[in-house]
Amino acid sequence: MIERISRKQFLSGAARYLTTAAAGSAAWSLLSKEPAISGPVAPSWPWPYARLDMEEARRLGHDGYYEYGCGYAGFAGIVKALQDKAGAPFTGVPLQMMSFGSGGLKGWGTICGALNGASAAISLVSDTKTAGLLIDELTNWYTQALLPGDIGNRIAENRGYAVDKGIKALPRNRSGSPLCHISVTKWCAASRYAVDSPERLERCARVSGDVAAQAVKLLNDQSLGTFRAEHTPPKSVAECMSCHGAGHAEKNVSTKMECVKCHHDVHKK
Repeated sequence: MIERISRKQFLSGAARYLTTAAAGSAAWSLLSKEPAISGPVAPSWPWPYARLDMEEARRLGHDGYYEYGCGYAGFAGIVKALQDKAGAPFTGVPLQMMSFGSGGLKGWGTICGALNGASAAISLVSDTKTAGLLIDELTNWYTQALLPGDIGNRIAENRGYAVDKGIKALPRNRSGSPLCHISVTKWCAASRYAVDSPERLERCARVSGDVAAQAVKLLNDQSLGTFRAEHTPPKSVAECMSCHGAGHAEKNVSTKMECVKCHHDVHKK
């Protein structure tokens, strides 16, 4: 038997249905949307720098090498120290993001990972012009310094690193290049240690700490207004670029690196 309803009953039921459907649709819309991201907004770049202890950065850099490699070590030696001293926004930085720099970009032997990581940290707290000046100085220092440094060797001798491999003072040499491949190969040749030896790994850990410490020194000097560039590229770079650089006869080279480390016999061909 079919129950008959009045026009008034039909319209009333339809209105209730539409109201319920609209409410359900709105609720589903709210549930299906991505949740809003809340929390403090990071300050505008560059982030404010707080002066750090060089030796803390050195130790953090050294020990960090054994966690995620030299790229992480150069970055964490600075940014972890900033996390501990300044807190936010640095505490929101995932330090492991720089692990790709290990071995000169995942073992490709390009830019030294410690330089890569430290330069990223410098760029986090410096405007483009300032970062360029500091990174230039850091890289020139790296190519000309005897590494690993005396301080890092002494810390190891005094069992001062949290990661203690029991290796005493290591031989030091000048790489002449910011490239991992050249830096490691020249050190192995000078020290007679194999590339896969515990001594070579410890050498790179100490160099990572040295780089983080030197970067902190430069940042501290910059924050105090006392930064002055002390290292310049070797004269051989200017000599090579006088022919091969932009605006000269060959116009086929763009670099600040010491050319003769790899191309010493190029004019003999």
